[in-house]
Amino acid sequence: MTEPRKWPNNAREARDRAAEEAVRGMRALRPLVVNGREFTETERLRRAATALDALQTIARFLEGVGAQTRPK
Repeated sequence: MTEPRKWPNNAREARDRAAEEAVRGMRALRPLVVNGREFTETERLRRAATALDALQTIARFLEGVGAQTRPK
């Protein structure tokens, strides 16, 4: 198996921070779809907002190191 190339420092940092944000978003959403317990509307909105913020942060980290995105 071919060994992966080393990432430049700035891209490695963006990759790692984006991965941390992905985990933050997953932790916010997973209980809404996995657990059988009920959440208040406020808690559902808070968790959705946390996940949306994490996704936006991921996009900014990746754009910062050259990822092409289409603004909409």
